[in-house]
Formats: sequence, C-alpha cells, structure tokens
Amino acid sequence: MTAVTDHVPEFAPYLDDPTYSPFWAAAERGRIALPACPVCGVFQWYPLPGRPCGHAGPLEWRDLPGTGTIFTFTRVERAFLPSGGAPPYTVVFVELDGAPGPRLVTVLVGEGSATPAIGDRVRLAPTRTATHTLPTFALAAGPDPAQGETR
Repeated sequence: MTAVTDHVPEFAPYLDDPTYSPFWAAAERGRIALPACPVCGVFQWYPLPGRPCGHAGPLEWRDLPGTGTIFTFTRVERAFLPSGGAPPYTVVFVELDGAPGPRLVTVLVGEGSATPAIGDRVRLAPTRTATHTLPTFALAAGPDPAQGETR
C-alpha cells in the first residue's frame, strides 16, 4: 500500500453511507469491488437506484482483479479543491478488468505517473490517507499477464 503523499487529493468519502461503504471497505482491504446485477451480471457504477438492465432487487458487490487499462487521463497542475493536494498529479479513467462498462476515476501514482499514455496497463496501488484508503493505480511494470505485453 502506498503511503499518503502531497500529490494525491485527500477528501472525506461517504464511509458510513451503505450505498458506497462496500466500495470503501474493499479499498481498505487493498481490493476493488463494484456492484453488479445478480441476475445478468451487468456492472453499475455508481450504484444508483434502478438498473440499466431493468432487473429489480439489490445489487451484488463483486471483487475485481485490480488491473485495467487507461481509457483517458489529465494532468492536474492547479489545486481546484480546498483539500485538493499539492499538484501536479494525474487523474485517470481506468477500464477495469473483469467489469465491462464502467470506468473508475482515480489518481495515477508511482513511477511514470506524470507521463502515462492511453492504453497503458495499470494495477491497483492503494494510497492510505489519515482517515481512509484511496483506490489509486500505478503503471503495471513488466509483462501484462492479460495481454502478454510490456509497457
């Protein structure tokens, strides 16, 4: 787990909200979990009322591998939140392996985080703050087991 740095925005998530608490509990365990329809398996992020698939009932939280691909990114050069951390840092949209459809907005940490490319493979590299764990990602090093490639 990555220690907190000045280059990761720190904010207070809704840890006690039952709608999102499984997501934050998974992050505390060093995992990624997203809700899916238990009938058809369609993932839904964010877990809002109603489902795109039309089935009724509660969503089922599923652990994911913690790997994915950068869909897009932006480099933040100025803080835009009061507790936004000290820029610069890179915000990425990650297409998560095992969860077709949703993309997770997160921060890229570690070596190469200033110069990513769309399509780069990433792995979960959680960042611990004073109050919670953020599901941040780092560039995957070495061969990508899913693709047989290297960065």
